[in-house]
Amino acid sequence: MKWMDKAACRGAEPLVFHPDIERGESGEAPWVKARSFCAVCTVKMECLEYCLEYEARVFRRNGMYAGMTPRERDVFVKNRR
Repeated sequence: MKWMDKAACRGAEPLVFHPDIERGESGEAPWVKARSFCAVCTVKMECLEYCLEYEARVFRRNGMYAGMTPRERDVFVKNRR
């Protein structure tokens, strides 16, 4: 996918976007570094579309995509309907 070549996160460590979050842990800390990549990315919308299509097929959400956590994407999808 051509848009991935333009992603700010290209070549970044995957664990940045899929942190090892203990069950029940909340807060912003695990997502700070990932958000820093997403904040300057020029292909966030393409990333979000890709992510939502994938998650719709596998029926689960994880990791940060397009600057959104799984919970934030849940809200986005719900409000989009």
